[in-house]
Amino acid sequence: MQFCGDYHTHSRYSDGRQSVMEIVKAASSRGLSEIAITDHGPLAAVIGVKSAEQYLSIREEIEVLKVLYPDINILLGAEANIRDLHGTLDIPDTILQQLDVVIAGLHPYTLPTSLQDGRDIFLQNSLRHLGRKQRQAAIAANTRATVQAISSHPELDIISHPGLFFEVDIEEVARACIKYQVLFEINCGHEHPKVSDIMKAQRLGVSFIINSDSHFQSTVGDLQYGSSMVQKLAIDESLVVNRKGGGGWSHWAKKSRLCIF
Repeated sequence: MQFCGDYHTHSRYSDGRQSVMEIVKAASSRGLSEIAITDHGPLAAVIGVKSAEQYLSIREEIEVLKVLYPDINILLGAEANIRDLHGTLDIPDTILQQLDVVIAGLHPYTLPTSLQDGRDIFLQNSLRHLGRKQRQAAIAANTRATVQAISSHPELDIISHPGLFFEVDIEEVARACIKYQVLFEINCGHEHPKVSDIMKAQRLGVSFIINSDSHFQSTVGDLQYGSSMVQKLAIDESLVVNRKGGGGWSHWAKKSRLCIF
């Protein structure tokens, strides 16, 4: 399977080991027509941008690179962190509205909105190995937080690596993605979700996006895991929004919304 773009990459502005220019050069050399720079939100310890306003600095760098690399559409994005059961993200709406691509997911070491929120999600998950009841409580909390993020943020485009660090009810998350036109990510960097979860999402009819989650220049545009899942599970390629010939970012269902940047 061939792809037009990779919409989940990290630069040195967060925990990537590559500059924004290196990401763009790698994407261009691999024949991609679009690339998104999506650094982590600011409230994930160690791995995030210094502040939400830093995305505006990245935008300035991207505008310069667009002149140097006119053959590729360079998009500004972010991978926001879900902070509580209400689906609160660690990037304010005023910044989200200026991004081309908004990804969100649950990540360890995220600063919760309050101590209670920390107990509800992060402590809950640290205790999930204590028994079946505790694991089910953690899954319920993770699922609620993810679904709330999907339903309460009209800017949200993609749910990243569903269930990777915090297990969720895949079917419930998939249904929310369908309802709110949010893309369900197959993450090649982590080779996640697993086959059985992709099958569940496939049966429900999600729109997939296959991304690298690249942190190194060598993995930009490496979408082999997702491609192999499409082939193995006989997923209709029309359900993969970044397939080559699919029109790219501007043809995503949600992109009919008014953009203000």
